[in-house]
Parts: sequence; structure tokens; C-alpha cells
Amino acid sequence: MTTTAIFTVVSNNYLHFARTLLKSVAEQHPEAKRYCVIVDRDLSHAHELSDEFETIPMSAINLPDGDSFFYQYTVLELNTAVKPWAMQHLLKAGHDEVIYIDPDIRLYRPLNEVTGLLRSGSDIVLTPHLLEPIQDDFRPTELDIRRAGTYNLGFCAVRNSGNTHRMLEWWQGKLHHDCVVDVDKGIFVDQSWMDLVPGMFDNVAILRHQGYNVAYWNVGERILSGEGDSISANGDPLVFFHFSGLNPENTHSVSKHQNRFTFKNLNTVARFLFENYAKDVIANGIGHYKGLPYGFACYDDGTAIEGRERARFRKDPELQAECDGKPFAHPELLSFELLPELNAAGMMGIVDPAYEHRVQTLYESLLGRAADPAGVAYFGPRMGSKFGMARSVLAVGISSEARRMPGWPARLLRFANEVQYTPRRVRTLATEPLSRLFDKLGRHWSFFAYRPPHAVSQRRAKGAASQRNDDDDSGPVVSRRVTDQPLFTIRKLPCPTGMNLVGYVKAESGVGEAVRSLARACEASSINFSLFDVGYQNSNRQSDSSVENKAASRHFKIDMLYVNADQTAATARHLKSARRERADYTIGFWHWEQPELPIRYMSAFAHVDEVWAPTSFVQDALASVSPVPVYKVPHSLQLQVSAGVRRSDFGLPDDRQLALVMYDFHSYQYRKNPQAAVEAFRIAAKQNPNLGLVLKTINSEHHKEAYAELKESVADLPHVYFIDEFFSRQKTWDLQSCCDILLSLHRAEGFGLAPAEMMYLGKPVIATGWSGNMDFMTHENSMPVKYELKPLDVDLGAYPAGPLWAEADVEHAAWCLSQLVTQPDLMEQMGRRAAKDIQAQLSPTAVGELVRHRLQVLGHWYPNLLD
Repeated sequence: MTTTAIFTVVSNNYLHFARTLLKSVAEQHPEAKRYCVIVDRDLSHAHELSDEFETIPMSAINLPDGDSFFYQYTVLELNTAVKPWAMQHLLKAGHDEVIYIDPDIRLYRPLNEVTGLLRSGSDIVLTPHLLEPIQDDFRPTELDIRRAGTYNLGFCAVRNSGNTHRMLEWWQGKLHHDCVVDVDKGIFVDQSWMDLVPGMFDNVAILRHQGYNVAYWNVGERILSGEGDSISANGDPLVFFHFSGLNPENTHSVSKHQNRFTFKNLNTVARFLFENYAKDVIANGIGHYKGLPYGFACYDDGTAIEGRERARFRKDPELQAECDGKPFAHPELLSFELLPELNAAGMMGIVDPAYEHRVQTLYESLLGRAADPAGVAYFGPRMGSKFGMARSVLAVGISSEARRMPGWPARLLRFANEVQYTPRRVRTLATEPLSRLFDKLGRHWSFFAYRPPHAVSQRRAKGAASQRNDDDDSGPVVSRRVTDQPLFTIRKLPCPTGMNLVGYVKAESGVGEAVRSLARACEASSINFSLFDVGYQNSNRQSDSSVENKAASRHFKIDMLYVNADQTAATARHLKSARRERADYTIGFWHWEQPELPIRYMSAFAHVDEVWAPTSFVQDALASVSPVPVYKVPHSLQLQVSAGVRRSDFGLPDDRQLALVMYDFHSYQYRKNPQAAVEAFRIAAKQNPNLGLVLKTINSEHHKEAYAELKESVADLPHVYFIDEFFSRQKTWDLQSCCDILLSLHRAEGFGLAPAEMMYLGKPVIATGWSGNMDFMTHENSMPVKYELKPLDVDLGAYPAGPLWAEADVEHAAWCLSQLVTQPDLMEQMGRRAAKDIQAQLSPTAVGELVRHRLQVLGHWYPNLLD
């Protein structure tokens, strides 16, 4: 009978993770023997859990060099270094199969694929980090994975064979002194060494099952679905999930090792897994175990050991000999605190690579340059604690060098708001609100105007100090401009002469009208623009040429790609194939109707230098994942109703109060939610028989079943009027002017063009009080409807399942409708206030001023954009 051992490795302060893992092992593999190697001095806490696993002390696994081995490594390094010795110990104890699993993993099914491979002749089984290429530039990148190792050593299974023992002895040799975090030298603890194993040893199986080792680094490529015990990853049953870097008491960041996901932008199934795992870890004693001291953290006299002291010891054989195998007993030889002369001798240069990386990030973000050796030496040791890191951020952020850079206050606050080690309460109560305030002030005073540095291609960095020294302009180069020139108010800064507006210039759709609205805003602020039509991407009618006669014929240095993220790459390719001159700077103008932009659209950021968004809702959705700046520029409105227009022109009665519902079937009927509007009308009409409903749609011929269902739903209602045809913008405004109220119980809007236009015309609007329309709707100028947020249950076209959408309160909407139709004075007063607010906020002049301000800031940071 085959005997299997499954083990993990922890120090005492990680026992809550080990308990969670090994309990799941007991459920899925009751036949296996469970072990836990304790990398600590005190074994009493583990012995108390003898009914859950068998404890293996480090003294049992034949580690080399005694205390010297324990001293030379940090807690992470030592916990990973012991694996091959522990595996060999369990094989020699008589087990046929030994499986190592990281403590922050949970099993959801038996490891049948692994045991099957081992029992069919494989000696070693590994799982890769990735099975598909990464499609965006977030962390970890493919380069990060390459540095860390192709295979994730949170899992490794071996069979008792001569080949396995040879591999383990080779691995032990590598980890004797080189189980360190030094990614710049190609070493990441035990893991990176394993890249060599498939080439050097026989019978190595690479398990490509999608349900193994799902984690933050690959959950974007492995779509989780199902529920309960039937969860799968890309169709393969989920076997285990690796919750690497998760703080169970604060799941928001998903993992401290990445910036691709937050808890909010995971899908529903992933959030379910994280929530339940966090609850189990907390229930397994996180409050008791996490504060337990690490037994190898101090010298025998209680002096804390620094990472650079361990590194110095590991690299110095003479020092090792002087300590005679007892480094914990010799702080007088090793402690920097007790040997200040080491600093004078240059030993301050020994800094943990992880801490050095933090210093480099700090300098690059706040000073726009790499840290010098002195800076690394000074701030590196302080990067081991949150207090030290916070002091370092402040010291660098308010230094004289930092204060010479325009926008330094905003830069400092933005960085403090984003870094993991800023306390969440400080971010919420201080840095985030102040960052937003400085963003607003930055429109008028460049002292506050900060544009974060980001990767741009070489062609966009003309004249910048940082340039590539080869002929390849395809790769990224970071361009950061540091200047000592006097600061000016934005109003006095020169402005680039114009932009090339690339979009659905003639399309009779919301996105088409949006690009034309930007053209009108440019015209109002004397900003030149050219037009490049990519309407071939849009299936709507292409007949609106209202801005063509205002366009310039020249090519400008800034491209505005007025297409959404999903069409950005295709548009960039089209521009290239048209042999069009490349602009020096590219802006994307994107809409999105969910609180987060899906991972599958991340690659679109590679084609733009910054993104504009029409509302705070869209800005927040994009900024939460964007590697480039996201700036808010609303759509401008300029409407004029035709003289003498009458309801009869549209086949509508004169003797009714008409509520208007309007949408494009191509914009997803489920999102627009006309069914809720119909139900609200049904309720209100019972008390107000003089009320009528106008349903204005387009593109129903492509959605015949949905349109038939909509008609069927109102078959029992009198005074419902359907208009299903394309109108010009002028005719649309005329129709809107003939109706009394707009009713929009949408689940989400990126902007809300119909509500904004009706308000511009002085018409009261009843609309869901959530998403983009709330930038211009208030309780004084409209009637926002109550709602409840619910996750989208299934994928809907471009929208993935998971993120929240609003379910409007139909009863409240019906009450709002009744209030308006029974109170003419309220309707008139609200309409007048709506027109005043919208015309002040969204006029071409007001929006054009925002555009000019932003272009002036760009011209200040990138002088090559100025003629």
C-alpha cells in the first residue's frame, strides 16, 4: 500500500495558516499523514495541535551548520530553505510519496492528478505560475515571474526514488547558502533554483491542470465559476487555491505582492473563496498566533538582528569561523548597533534587497530618479517597519530636491495614498481627500498640478533627459522631467495648438455624439482640432456631419482616441495601417459602466499616455487599475429646439403628460432596464390616468425577441407610445422637448446623455441615483431614485459577472413620477434649476476650459507638444 505524507513549513506566527491548510488536507486526503515543520525555537504551540498534525522540529531533519544555518537567513528565507531536508527526512521515514504545500493554500478537492502522476512513474511534479501570457502591465509582470521562478514552489510532490534523492541533494547544496531574496541576481529563495530541474533530472512532470495553484498571479487567466463544492477554473475542477500575500483581516488588496486586483474587481466566485478562506484563518487562531515572537529574531542578549547583519555573516567565512557556530551568542561581532565603526567602514552598503527595492521605488516616485548608494544605505534599514517607512516617505517627499519639482505636494500625497504601508485610516482620512483637493487646485495653480511619471515609448520622449541608447523604440523608457524653472499659474502656461480627434465622427450614437461634443468644446476655447473617422467600428447610422466644417486640415501632436478600451488596440492598428503620421502624445477617452475595468482590457493602456473620462464614476473605475493618469472631462452640451415643433410631428397626443424612456438596444437593454421604468409607470398611472409613456429606441431589428417582449409587457397598458427609428440629433432634441419628464431606471451609466440633455432643456429627470449621472444630478435639480447595489450574476456582453450594478427602487420611482405630475409648480421649478445647472456645468465653454487647462499642463511637462 502506498503511503503519502503531506507537509507544510511555518514559524509559530503562521500556525493559523498551517491549521487551515492541514484541516483541508484532512478533509480531502484522510489517508495521508500530515506533518508541520516548525521553524522556531518554541515547539509548545505546535504540540498543542497534535490531533491536527505531527510536529517536525528542525533538529530532526539533519540541517547543516547548526545555528549558523538559522542565523544566516531571514524568516522567509529560512522557512523556504528547509524544504529539501524535510522532504528527504520523510522519504527516509518510509513514505512512498511526499507532497509539500505552502501554509497559505487551501485544498478543495483531492490531489488525484498528482498521485496519479507519481504512481505512473513521475518522480517530481511541479506546477507553473502561468499557463497563458499576461495581457497587461500590472504586477506581477512576466518579467517578475521570470525573476521569481517559472514554477511555484508553494507546491512540490516527489516519489521515493534514486532520481528524487539526487535532486534533493543537489537542491540542498543550492540552499545551503543561497536561499535568499536577490532577484537582480536571479535568485528568489528556493524557488528560482527549481527552473533547472526539468532539464537536469529525469521523470519530471509539469502539471498544467487549470485547477491547481490558482492565485493572484494567474487568476486573471483562469476564470472561476460555479458555487459550493463545484467551483472550476476555466472548466477544470478547482483543486487548490493559493492565497499568497493575503491579509485575512483586510482582504481589500487581495495580495501585498500585486497591484492587478482589489477585492472589488475579483469576480463573485473569487470573492466567495477569499471571504470564506479569511473567515477560516481567523477562526483558526490568527489573533493568538500572529503576535508570537520569532525564536531566531534576536541575539541571546535580546538585541534585534537586522537583515544586513545576516547577509554580512552569510558572505564572510572568516566571520563565520570567528563566531564558532554560535552567531546568536556574538552580537559584539555582528550587531551594527553595537559596532558603529562598521558604518564608517562602508558596511552601511549592506541592505536587504527587498528594502533596497523599496528605497528605489520611493526615490523614483518622489524625486524622479534612482536612489544613490548613500540614500539606499540611509533609508534601507528603515524599510523594515511601517513607522520607518512612513518617516522615510516624509523625509524624501518634503526634501529640498522634491520641493523644486512642480506639483510636489500632490506627488507626495498621491504616493502616500497608494503605498501599502501607509495606514489605511491615514489614507482614508487624510491622503485620499487631500489628493482629490490638490487635483482640483491643480487646474488653476501648477504648484498643485502633478502628472505622475509613467512609461512612454521613445518617440514620445523627444528632448527628455532619459533616452534609450539603441535604435529600438518599441520598448518602454521612463521619461521624468525635473525642472528648476519658476512656477506659473496654469492660465499663463502656453497651450498646444490642437488635437486630432479620432472617433465615430458621424455615428448617430452616444459615443459619436460624445466626440462631437468635444469638438464643440475645443471650438469654444479656441483649440484647433482635426478629425479622423473610424466609424467603420460602429454599426449605427453614419450621417451626422455637424462638426466637420469646423475641423482643421493639419495634423497635430496630440491624438485623442475617442473609442473605448476594447477598441483602442484595433484603432491604433488602423491608424498605423493608414500610414498616418504618429502623434507625440496619445490620449484615450473611455467610457465604462462598471465600478472596475476588467483585466481583459488592461492591454489597452499600452496604446495611450493618459486617459480622459466623462464622469467621476468612470474616472474612479479606470484610475483604480490605470498605470497612466486619468483626467475627468465631461461631455459638453449645446442644444437648440427647432422652431414650431409639435407633438403631432411624432404621433404623440397633446392632452397627456408624457414620460420619456429612451435607449439603444446595442447598449444592452438589461443595463438600461426599461422594464423597471415600465413598472414604475404602471404604478404611477393607476393614480394618474392622464399620464402617458413614450418608449424611444433604436436598433431593435437586431434584438427582435427583446423588443417583442418589451411590447408584450405593456400590452395591457393604455397610452404607451413606441418610436423605434434613428433620429438626427436635432430631431432627438425636438422629441425630448415635446415630453415632460425623462424616466431612466438604468443599472449603470457611464455619463447619462439622455438625462443631461433633458435637464439642459429644462425638463425634470427621474433617474437611478447611482453612477455617472450623479455628477450633474442633485436632489434640487432632479429626482434621484433610491437603489440597492447587487453584483451582476452572469456575463453580459462586454460586462463580466461580479461587479456591482444598481437595482432601482421601482416604488420610489413611481412616487417621484406622481409627485411631478400632480405638482406643476414643482415640475417647473425643478426643470428651471436643472437647465441652469447643466448649462453652467456642461456648456462647451465650461468644458473647453477644462480641456485647455489640461493641455496647458501637458505642454508644461512635455515642451515637445508645443509648436
